[in-house]
Amino acid sequence: MKHIQVMILLLVLILPLGASKYAGEIFNFSPGVLNQAMGNTGLTYRGSIAAGWWNPALLAADTYSGVELMRSNYFEGLLHQNQISLRLGQVASVNINHLAIDEVKLTKLEQEDEELSNDNRPYVWKTVTNQDVIVYGGFARPLRENIFVGISPKLAYRDLAQHSGYGFGADLGAYWAINNALSMGLNLRDFFGTQILWESGEHEVALPNLDFETAYGFTVLKYKIPVTLVARIQGYAEERGDASNLSSSSLSADLHGGFMVQPIPALKLMAGYDVDSFTTGLGLRLKALGLNYAFRNGSSDSLGYTQQISMSYSW
Repeated sequence: MKHIQVMILLLVLILPLGASKYAGEIFNFSPGVLNQAMGNTGLTYRGSIAAGWWNPALLAADTYSGVELMRSNYFEGLLHQNQISLRLGQVASVNINHLAIDEVKLTKLEQEDEELSNDNRPYVWKTVTNQDVIVYGGFARPLRENIFVGISPKLAYRDLAQHSGYGFGADLGAYWAINNALSMGLNLRDFFGTQILWESGEHEVALPNLDFETAYGFTVLKYKIPVTLVARIQGYAEERGDASNLSSSSLSADLHGGFMVQPIPALKLMAGYDVDSFTTGLGLRLKALGLNYAFRNGSSDSLGYTQQISMSYSW
């Protein structure tokens, strides 16, 4: 076991030397509409059917099962996300994520063997769809009565501008239910450097990044209305500039936070802060059926707002 731990540590330290900046961005498109509405948090939220993606350790903490179908439109419809999340009690979970950008225009020069000029202009010769398909597994086990660990292996297929590639990697998660009110979650994403191999022979490595979250739950008023406060920080071993809240020459971090209020058992109201935008949403539940909606306002980069909707069934 000590040898395995040393090998993992060496991989985490060495692989970033050959990593490609932003190579892991496709793995940051998260499932779970309720998670998005709470400022893109979820390492401690046990009520999400997509919990196996956020933190596989959460699977061992509850016994319920469910399926969720999610549709998201990013940047006012430029990017589409379709997600299927399946949770099988404390056994396992599967999340299938499909990302697509439609009507991508490919251009050629009128005279391909000559340089670009006023007499040799580019023209659109084909319109394609860029897409990614990512499959995440999830497995967990308890270490103690209130401490759980899990792993989430993942496989990806990329089809970009008529170039295809495959990726494989895994995330490691941990969850600690300190008491009935306070909990903490940890996820080491791409812990051995997720590999992306292109048909052209190019090779990219997604850097490991460390996710940490804490949540505190309490009740208010005489009706004992449940309220949950959540704070999450995601650290990257790379300089991401204005793309992150905090950035230095070799490290960056994104900040997330949110809260949930449940005035009646069938209704959840949420709001939060996601890196540079505010989020809000609601969740409706009628027995085993759920309908959820989330909205993220346009960020400072002017790429537009995001809307997400999902339907779920639990048993």
